[in-house]
Amino acid sequence: MKEYKAWVQKTVSPFTNLEFTSMDYPQLAEKELIIETKAATLNFADLLLSSGMYQSNPEQPFVPGFEVAGFVKECSTESAFSVGDRVVAATTVFRSGRHGSFGDICVVSENLTYKLPDNISFEVGAAILMSYLTSDFALHRRAQLKPNELVLVNAAAGGVGLSAVQLAKICGAKVIAAVGSEEKKELVQQFGPELVINYREENVNEIIESKFGKKPVDVLYDPVGGDAYQQGIRLLGSEGRALIVGFASGNIPSQMLSYLLVKNISIIGVFMISFENDDNEYLKKRMELIFDLYSNQQIEPVYKTIKFDEIITYLDLIGSRKTVGRIVALR
Repeated sequence: MKEYKAWVQKTVSPFTNLEFTSMDYPQLAEKELIIETKAATLNFADLLLSSGMYQSNPEQPFVPGFEVAGFVKECSTESAFSVGDRVVAATTVFRSGRHGSFGDICVVSENLTYKLPDNISFEVGAAILMSYLTSDFALHRRAQLKPNELVLVNAAAGGVGLSAVQLAKICGAKVIAAVGSEEKKELVQQFGPELVINYREENVNEIIESKFGKKPVDVLYDPVGGDAYQQGIRLLGSEGRALIVGFASGNIPSQMLSYLLVKNISIIGVFMISFENDDNEYLKKRMELIFDLYSNQQIEPVYKTIKFDEIITYLDLIGSRKTVGRIVALR
């Protein structure tokens, strides 16, 4: 039986039980590609996947890893891609696939695969893919962000947070960035937000309202949930929009509908990869735009590269919120 090497989760358990071992080689299914992994991005969702807390859980054993950059290794004769193409892609683990990017090869959705321009390295492509495409989808497709609107970005030093800060500024919006340390505050200030707040040491609501007035926020960008989300909701003005990007705190908040009613607030879900089948051509055009922004030096992904044998160490750092930007493992 053909096999490949990967970080394998044999049972639903903490990510620390990942083993670097052999995994059965996948069979190519319709609208899928097999990719030779060159760079794999680590995500908080990998921790949820390993422990069985993600919204769809693969059959065991499985390989985590939601994002990849590499070469097309296998494709169907009807594919829009060819063997050897340089690509970035979302793996099929987000919908219960078993072959994520923490291995020599992985399985990806053809509808969430994008040709990587020759001037962009695999590590940069992996750092850009889901963070910038998610933030672009959230701010432009879902929130319909307008110039001069005020955006509050929670966890602004994380991968999606930094991309949201940069893309909102490019749109002409004003940005408030909330971060969890002075080190992260210093990093985010480089990207020109109007205000950066260390929520661990400062009162977010008091500082924002003292500078911008009562309930001044037009768009809340929240990948955190929990208390950070509850604080942000209270800062939204009439017809404000709350973008639900994720729940990194582990706390999924409930919302009193009466509050939304009297404040004219909209709660907007953000799940970009649902467009795999709904409107993948839209995502392709937006990804091409994002690549152009990078090539024209209008965005600057923040990332750290690591070796494949450091994946468990850095998943732990992501879980304890000790990383900034994106973490990209290179083969």
